[in-house]
Amino acid sequence: MLTRDLIPQPHIWQLVLEIGTDTLGVVAFSPFEDHALIHSEIPLDPQAASPLTALENAVYDNPMLLLDFKHVTVVYDTLRFMAVDRPEPEADDMALFRQAYPELPDEASEILTAEVPAASASIVYDIPTALLGFLRRTFVGMSLTLPVAAQAQWMAMKYPGRRSGKTLVNVRPRRVDLVILGDAAPLAMVSHEIREATDAAYYVMATRQLHQVGESEEILIAGTPELRSATSELLRRYVRYVMPAIFPSVMFRAGKASLSAPLEMILAPIAYGSASDARPATRSEQTN
Repeated sequence: MLTRDLIPQPHIWQLVLEIGTDTLGVVAFSPFEDHALIHSEIPLDPQAASPLTALENAVYDNPMLLLDFKHVTVVYDTLRFMAVDRPEPEADDMALFRQAYPELPDEASEILTAEVPAASASIVYDIPTALLGFLRRTFVGMSLTLPVAAQAQWMAMKYPGRRSGKTLVNVRPRRVDLVILGDAAPLAMVSHEIREATDAAYYVMATRQLHQVGESEEILIAGTPELRSATSELLRRYVRYVMPAIFPSVMFRAGKASLSAPLEMILAPIAYGSASDARPATRSEQTN
């Protein structure tokens, strides 16, 4: 259990949550304190009445999550999204998204956008209305984004000059995130469901081939150690430069605990400015 006494001064701390299908990822840190990062993975009860009930129970059973943090970032893990190479999606983009994902009726979900301002792009996605309502009530003023959006924003910030073909791969159990930069908008911002490293390697190579990325263009790879190692070994058969993603220096002071946290959770507050105590998000990234 994450108790309230773990953080005596929450007003200078930040909270990052990642809502997955079976876990709630937690990262709490203070930009002003060394070795002050807490990372936890809270299982979501598969026997709960609904996924939302499981999430609510996980939050209420861990009182630390309800402290008055300086800022809260929620990373919503979903494969239901569509990348748009413009900063503001148009009405046609929303219609195309509904055509691509018609499973939920309009009243059951809301369409939102996750911005990638450093690359003049955005991602259209939907989220269940009930889930969004719970998040808004519980974490007032939060920022809401997607794993691949945070990674694309960070990559575009990290490589502001010539960058076409640079690839970031983040391989996690059941999911691989892939960002390929173009000289302007990203060539690709995608996530795929996977079962093993061979699936991840296939999606990486297929996407690079689709966008005609040469074998000399480097791949930066992150993720769960075993999957990352296995995927890297496969990719090195076809790509000259496959190397570990460089850990963001701004989070080094947080200590070793940050190395075990998922890349997207570490990058989200950096990508949108809150890790350096800057303005946390643009208006359209706010949920209220």
